[in-house]
Amino acid sequence: MSITNFEFKARCHDISLAESKIQSLNPVFVGLDNQTDTYFNVDTGRLKLREGNIENALIYYLVDP
Repeated sequence: MSITNFEFKARCHDISLAESKIQSLNPVFVGLDNQTDTYFNVDTGRLKLREGNIENALIYYLVDP
């Protein structure tokens, strides 16, 4: 199975509004994930191995210059 995951970081000026919008999507709690991230030197971008008890992923970040 192939999963495409998009992540972004943003400032939130109204955490209550953001939480209510997320709750309206009926999220499912699957547990707490204790994660360890290992970063690798690459020619461009960043490469990270994320190991956890719920999620394991090899993640490539394209970094703007």
